[in-house]
Parts: sequence; C-alpha cells; structure tokens
Amino acid sequence: MTAAEKVAILNLFAVDGIGSGTVIRLVSEFGSAQAVFEAPEMRLAALPRFSASLIASLKGARADGAEGQRQFEQATESGVRVITFWDEDYPPLLRELESDAPAVLFVRGVLAAEAERVAVIGTRSATAYGKHMTHDLVVGLRGTGLHIVSGLASGIDGFAHEAALEAGLTAEAVFGCGVDRVYPPVNTALAHRVIAEGGALISEYPLGTEPSRHHFPQRNRIIAGLCKAALVVEAGDRSGALITARLAGEYNRDVMAVPGSVTNPKTAGCHGLIKAGAALVESADDILHVLRPGAVGARAAVARQTHMDLPGPETTLYGALDPSQARHIDDIAGRLGMPVGEALGHLLLMELKGAVKQLPGKYFVRA
Repeated sequence: MTAAEKVAILNLFAVDGIGSGTVIRLVSEFGSAQAVFEAPEMRLAALPRFSASLIASLKGARADGAEGQRQFEQATESGVRVITFWDEDYPPLLRELESDAPAVLFVRGVLAAEAERVAVIGTRSATAYGKHMTHDLVVGLRGTGLHIVSGLASGIDGFAHEAALEAGLTAEAVFGCGVDRVYPPVNTALAHRVIAEGGALISEYPLGTEPSRHHFPQRNRIIAGLCKAALVVEAGDRSGALITARLAGEYNRDVMAVPGSVTNPKTAGCHGLIKAGAALVESADDILHVLRPGAVGARAAVARQTHMDLPGPETTLYGALDPSQARHIDDIAGRLGMPVGEALGHLLLMELKGAVKQLPGKYFVRA
C-alpha cells in the first residue's frame, strides 16, 4: 500500500464518528481510502448507518489532510511502522475479526505476521502464586517458538513478558495508548527489552495518544485476535482479563485457565472460566496439548532421552529436580547428601547440556 493511501486511511480516522469498522467497510465498498473522499454524497447516503452529519464531516475532510500526514510522518521519523488491514504483513489471524479488526496498527519493533501466538494475561495485583505460575508456565515453553502476547500492564502481563524474554521467546505487547507512551511507566525498561530482543510494541492508537480507561477493552480485542489461544493465570471475577478471555472465545480461539485456591478471590475468575469449559492448565505441557496436540509426547521423549544420556551423579541430580518448581542448590545438595560444590559443578555441566536451567539466586529447575 502506498504512503498516500495510508495517509488517506489516517485521515478517515480523523473524521469524527468514523472508527476501524467503518474504515474497513468504506474501503471495501469504494476500493481505496482515497476513493472514499471522492465518493458522491448519494452513494454515501445509501450506506447503512451513514448519517447526513457524518457525510458532511467526511466531505469537509481531505485524503491528503494535515492530520493524517502528521501522524504518518511522525511514525516514520520515529521508526514506527504503519500497517493497515490490507497490507501483506498484517497478521492474518487478526484479519479474521473482519469489521472488529483494527484497520491500522502502529508497530515499534518486529511483528511477524504468521507467528503462532498465545496470550498470557491476568490480574494487575498478582499474588506470589500468580507470579510463580506465570514464570514456570512461560519458561516451560522454551524452544517452542511461540510468541507471548500481553498488555505490558503491572502484574501477570509484565511477569509474562519477563518470563518470555528469560526463555528466549518473542514477547509482544499491545498498548491502550500510543507506542511512544509506556503505561505503566515503571515498565519502560521492560518495553525497551521487548523491542531489543526481537519483539514488538503494538497499538491502534497514533503516537502521542495517552492511556485512557476506555482504550483498554479495545486493546483487549487485539490481544485476543492476534493469538491462537488465551491463558488466564490469575484473575478475580471482575478482572479485565476475563474480557480478553470472553473475546477469545467469541473469536473461536482456545481459552485456558490456571486453577488456584478456592478461598482466594483472585482465582475466582479462572475457576469460572474452567467451569464454563476453558482448558485447565497446570503445566507448560497442558498449554502445548491445547495448541499442538501430539507435541507433548515428543517433548517427553526428548526429556527421557536427556535423562538416559546423563552420567550417574547427573542422573541422580536430574531426578531430584522438578520441571515446574525451582529448588535452591542447598536444598538439592541436602536432599542427596552431596557437597554443595560438587552438586553445583554437576548442575553447571547439566545446564550446558540443556538438561537443567539455572534461575537467579542459584535456583535450578528441569529444562
């Protein structure tokens, strides 16, 4: 798509009363955004829900208007890509939303159109359990090539992005503001890491758009639409994550949820989803079972082979580790009656072989 056509699309958005669904409908009807501005009033009036006042506003605008030109030039100068619904690099899964899809995406970083994505979402006020489960589930997807999508919010969203980067997975964050505004600001460094490590910041809002409460439900539909599945790790019965999960179900995506304590109100939303038919997730293999049936058995076979190829002390250490719960080196050595230095030496060799993963603080977990 030409720059002039993208400017024309942005100028359609600048007309009061025209949103993404209307832009998609108009361009489909007239063949291009530039043609919409040139369309006879009689043809516009024949369109459903196209009022006289809206036609007047449209006729008072121009395809090459200053607002669209400003937005496009500002994005270009900032290294932000403007991807439209009609571009080849627009994610095809998102295009399936049709009139509910964003007509324009502003993207900082790299957005691979065909990537396989899973949304990992939940409460902003996560508990230690929620953080632990988010970390272990996402890190457990290491080597799968999955892209982890969330909203870079406090709580589960941020933990999911951090775990994705730790696991070498691509992280992608969808904003409810311009991609030049990180919200909350405390996650600015994390946003920079997402871009630096091959991921993307994504928004349908132009640069300079400040976060607004009504933007976030709109943002959630993009998270749901981009992904093959949505995983809710921890959420109360009024959590915004449930909006994303509901949209995912409406878009025919898989919905998954992590159970928690029945006395914890922050897991009530997850339990409600499971009761309604969401897949119950306790491990990364449960996620893969939903996304890629048959892949779990292959991973298990690789794990068994790794175990078999380890020499005696390493096999013993491997058996003392858990794939979902990290253990400290002192605890590991104490369980086996092995000197800490000896156990640590074996574990470092096992890490080089890909059998274990070392976490900060000398904690270890099966890889």
